[in-house]
Amino acid sequence: MSPDERTIRYIRQVCRHLFWPPYRIRVRRELTDHIFSRAEYLYSSRGFSWEQAIIRSLQMLGDPDELGKSLRRARFPLPALICLALTGLIWAAITACSVYLLLHLFV
Repeated sequence: MSPDERTIRYIRQVCRHLFWPPYRIRVRRELTDHIFSRAEYLYSSRGFSWEQAIIRSLQMLGDPDELGKSLRRARFPLPALICLALTGLIWAAITACSVYLLLHLFV
């Protein structure tokens, strides 16, 4: 498998866990840049062949499934979203009660 195919397969595996398309595009671009810049460093400074440099760069990033899941949790942390939704519901209830009381005070 060529280095480009390995990179594409790795990035697809990472992005499989990301659901928001603009975020997926940004992660794909940043991962590609990161992989190739690290591979360029290994190739020019450490004496690796280009294919070995790509393989080593991908290995340094770790398991693509774990990376994808951690990127998803970093972007959309479930506990924070739940707290945000509950806060919104509480404020909506307070507002509704206030409006109800104000309407019944002046009637």
